Amino acid sequence: MADKLTYVISPLEHGMATEFPSLHIPGTFSPDMLNAKVEQHSLKKRWGYAEDRNLGTGVQIYNIALYQKSDGTRCTIFLTNTDAAKRESASGKTFSYITDTYTTPGTILDITADVVTGSSTTWSDDAILAGDKFILDVDHVSDEEPDTYWATVESVDTNTQITLTASYTGTTGPFDPTKAYKIRRQYSVPANERWAYAVVDDQFCFTNGNTKVKTWSGANYATSLSATYADSARYCIEYANRLFIADSINESTAARDPYMIRWSKEGDPANFTDSTAGTAWLIDTEDYISGLGKAGPNLYVYKQDAICIFNRTGSATSPITQTGQRRGIGCIAPYSIVEVLGTNVFLGRDDFYIMDGDMPTSIGANSMRYKIFDIVDETEIQHVWGFPNVLEKEVLWIANTTNGKYAFVWSYQTKEWVIYGYGHDLVGAGKGAT
Repeated sequence: MADKLTYVISPLEHGMATEFPSLHIPGTFSPDMLNAKVEQHSLKKRWGYAEDRNLGTGVQIYNIALYQKSDGTRCTIFLTNTDAAKRESASGKTFSYITDTYTTPGTILDITADVVTGSSTTWSDDAILAGDKFILDVDHVSDEEPDTYWATVESVDTNTQITLTASYTGTTGPFDPTKAYKIRRQYSVPANERWAYAVVDDQFCFTNGNTKVKTWSGANYATSLSATYADSARYCIEYANRLFIADSINESTAARDPYMIRWSKEGDPANFTDSTAGTAWLIDTEDYISGLGKAGPNLYVYKQDAICIFNRTGSATSPITQTGQRRGIGCIAPYSIVEVLGTNVFLGRDDFYIMDGDMPTSIGANSMRYKIFDIVDETEIQHVWGFPNVLEKEVLWIANTTNGKYAFVWSYQTKEWVIYGYGHDLVGAGKGAT
């Protein structure tokens, strides 16, 4: 009788992933998972996508945000390289701009070719800038953007005259009676940076390193919160019904302060001078602040090589206190911080981590912590950004590198990793309203 042969049957998941290789299977059968993942003992290809809205030539959407108010109204916000916009969901509609928009004082007296003449306008005094966008109200369909009649300001000649980059293609003058108009300011975002946003007291607050912190209440247009105390903050978050900002312009020195955090009055993100507002400097380690996060009662202030943990005090005039600090592990990629599973996951200098209370814990498995640093160099690693795909129960960290465009994907359901590859840069993502 022939000897019996014994075969070791191992899960397909472990036979196809280098993080958990199966015994008795050649190494060539354990490749990195690229554009596919194992689910319920079968291979599933990477999810795809379809066009939703076209925001125009040259527009890059950096963030997609869900804005929900206490009365139940909710909408999707697009934050781009030049604008903020609300996604319109009605049939036949596209989106509407919520970017700071100048509508007064004065009206339009005449438009001849590329020259716009105003009546009682103060364009020069109010710092209208080259690059801002102009349109007459009569030509504007605000919820079907991008409206083809928007024109670009080339120069602001006087308080009552601007010159456009080309002849205005909408209604031309002279006008009697005069006509109402809009001038849409244009935002900018620093190279390799992104927007940060938070909802505080039903107000949608958003900011980046080039822009004064903005607020939008769900109607009309965004405005600046505080020109003095909320200027060019790289990071923001809601905590204890306050707006917290970090790495902003210090009004005392008129320079950026990468060690400073600041918080608003409770329930009022525009008030930074009240006795319940405040400022703190995290200077006990030399590394800069690199992001904000929260989980449960904790507020996390991430630095490049440390994490500072804060908690609430119950005191209105001194609302937070530092309860701990973890040195040696920090966040190297500011926009890699993702809120999921009731906590934060992020990319550190040598691994991926999840916050377990006040302790950062590795989730990089046995290979992915090495794989990303093999593919992404020391400069590019700082630009990695992440977002949660709740439909697939995964977190994607996007790296647009000179050697390829990749998403390093962690399933927070199975705790396993795969890699997605793309033929183009991925610049923005997020969860919207449905």
